[in-house]
Order: sequence, then structure tokens, then C-alpha cells
Amino acid sequence: AARADHVGCYGYPRETTPNIDRLAGESVVFEQYFAPYPHTKPSTASLFTGQYPDTHLVAHRRAMETDGFSMANLLESAGFQSVFFSSSPMASPRMGIGKDFEFVGGRGMTMDPGGGMRRGGWPPRGDGGWRAPEGMVKAFSGWLDADRTGRFFGYVHFLPPHLPYDAPEEMQALFAGEKPPNAWQGKFEFREVAERQKTKPPPLKEWVNSYDANLRWADWAVGEIEKALRERDLLENTLLVVTSDHGEAFGEHGHEYHVDGVYDELVHVPLLIRFPGAERVTGRVGALAQTVDLLPTVLDLFRIPWPADSIQGHSLLPLLSGDVGRVRDYVYATCDGEKRSYLVRDRNWALILWEGGELRALYDLRNDPRQTRNVIEKLPAQATRMANAFRRFAAEQTSPPMEFVDPGAKRGELPSAPEVTLSEEQRRELRALGYMD
Repeated sequence: AARADHVGCYGYPRETTPNIDRLAGESVVFEQYFAPYPHTKPSTASLFTGQYPDTHLVAHRRAMETDGFSMANLLESAGFQSVFFSSSPMASPRMGIGKDFEFVGGRGMTMDPGGGMRRGGWPPRGDGGWRAPEGMVKAFSGWLDADRTGRFFGYVHFLPPHLPYDAPEEMQALFAGEKPPNAWQGKFEFREVAERQKTKPPPLKEWVNSYDANLRWADWAVGEIEKALRERDLLENTLLVVTSDHGEAFGEHGHEYHVDGVYDELVHVPLLIRFPGAERVTGRVGALAQTVDLLPTVLDLFRIPWPADSIQGHSLLPLLSGDVGRVRDYVYATCDGEKRSYLVRDRNWALILWEGGELRALYDLRNDPRQTRNVIEKLPAQATRMANAFRRFAAEQTSPPMEFVDPGAKRGELPSAPEVTLSEEQRRELRALGYMD
């Protein structure tokens, strides 16, 4: 839930991310990187498959299928061990996410010093101990010592800065009582899309300060992962990627927390890629990029063939070599809500389409970066160009979302997929994270 504009190397004036900011100086930073869905499960599925949500179809009660291609499967076929640790129940084997990894750890799991994984629990931190990143760091470090035998692909998913905002007191004290920079709130673009809010959030000042403290906690954890690699002489042989599954809204456009809405605060996220070696590539890339692009990029780096007919992302390597100035013209994102919405965005314009095809908003990002003035009536030709781009994109999906441009369009029946089943304890966990009423 780390939104890009609260990260220091993306321009935030607070010291929320000192470790990430230091890594940014040793990395390639992608300034215009977007998640395809403001929700952990669909967004993480896009990361691992290189597909958009309307093609991989991992949402609601549908779990990710792991018997086909995925990041873990493709890297394992090239000789990498794969290890998955996650604090999030939405990024977990019960959702189908991580089941294709060789080693899996997370909620209720810990390392067995004799090798492999066993049932157990993280070091306690009250009733929410499994959410603390300290456990993830300890487990990953333990795996490096006990089970790593060669090249590996490690995925570590920290919960902070996601709800609940329960960072340690010393981190909460960093911003307590301060006026948060750049914080603001607004209204829904259309009354018809206003959400039924599940909880009553705190006042804006307290809300943002708590989020920033939790982001500082996540940044500490990123620093500890870097430290674990460095202490084992692995860092300079490792491609280190730091990113987020989605952002977080503080009421800027009426939306609270995440899941609902496709404005920048919800889908613009950080991406840093630190290459190994002293002569590493560094710098900043302003071209558009998206979560689905990371899989083909990683595979290209290791010269691993990938199924171009199935992966919808584009390798970002041509941007680094200077061969091209862009690899895509638009990014896309969708979400749930009273009416589902879809984002079509380029560097200068953002078009938001609501399900049903009648409600639309166009924003001029050069003159209105906060996306507060809908100019679609003044610039209908620009909106039409972007809607046509969406129509082409929609036609390429397994379940074409034509209802966003064609009033009355209906989707066909979805193909079968594994279904998520939840115990009452798991439901309580999801409620604690704000995912269920």
C-alpha cells in the first residue's frame, strides 16, 4: 500500500523512506509506474503473470492458477530456487499466490533450522504479531542460511504501510502532531459513484501521520533485507527490486484507503531496480511502465524465453539501453466500487470510465496534476482518442470489459478457476485489514 508520492525519492519532503531513497541513488527509478488494480490479490497476480486483471481474472473468490506459466515457474525452469514470504493474507497460497514457489512462508509459518518449512508462528507482537515485518526479515534471513543452495528468486511481501497502522512507537513519534505536507481531500467526481464507506477514518492529519509512520516501518524492513544480502556477500550478485502492489487514498477524490478508485494516489506506485556490480546502471526513467512489465523485464535480463502470446507486459530493458523512448503509450487500471471504473492514462491525460459507459472524466495532468477538474466537455476529441485506445485494449482481454465504453454491453461467462475458501479465522484477518465488512 505504498503510494509513490509519499516516498522521498519521488519528491515527498518527509523522511519516510531513508533506506529506499539511498537505494534509489544506486538504482534505476521508474517515475511513472502504475499498478493495474488497487487491491493486493489482482495486482500481485499481474506481477507474477504479466497479465491484466481482465485476463488472469484473479479477483473476488477466484484464486490464481499456478499450473501454467508464472514468474516462479519460469525462473525455476532456468535453475533458480524460489522462496516466497508474505504477511498479507491476500498475497498467500490460500489465494493461489505463492503456491508455485518451492519454499513458502507467511502467516503461521516459520523456518525449520533443519531445512524446509514447518508450521509455527512469527515472533509475537501482540495479537497482530504475524503482520510485523520483523518476522519476514528473520524468516528470509534464516532461509538464506539454511536452505539456499545457489541462484534464487526471493519474494518478500511486507504488510506496512497497509492497515492497521500499528508502527512501533518510535516511528509513530517521528511525525506525531505535525501538519502533513501536501495532504488534501475532495469529493467524488459523480454522485452516482460515491462509495458506502466501511469505516470512519481518523482526521486527515492523524490519518496521514500514521500512514507515514507505517511507511517508515516498511522502509526499515527494506533496509534489513539489503543488510541481510550484504552481510552474506550476496548483494552485488543480486538484482534487487523494490515496488508496491497499490497505493492508499486519504479522501482526495472521495475514496478512502484502497480497493475503490483508480486515481493516482491509488495506482501510482514506486519501482526501483538495483542492478548488481560496481558498474551498475543507475538513473531515472520517465516513460510509462506498469506492473505487467516487470515479468518480461526480469526474464529478459536473465535471457529466459517467455510466452509472448500470453504475457501482456513489455520488457523495460529497451528503455535502459536507450534504444527506445517508450515501450507503451498508455497504462490501464481497474477497480471495484458502486460502479466499477477503469483508468486509461498517458503522460499528459487521464481518462476514467465508469461501468455502463455513460459516466466519464478527463483530466489534463499538465495543468491539473491532482485530477480535480473534469474537462471532458471542453475536449471531447481527446476523450474519444483515449476511449478508442481503451476499446483496443479491452478487445485483447480474456473477459473484454466493453461495458466501460459501450452502454448495455454484457460480459460473457468467465472460464472456470479455483475458488477461494475462507475459515472464520481468515475472515477475521481480512476484516482487520479492511477488506471485509
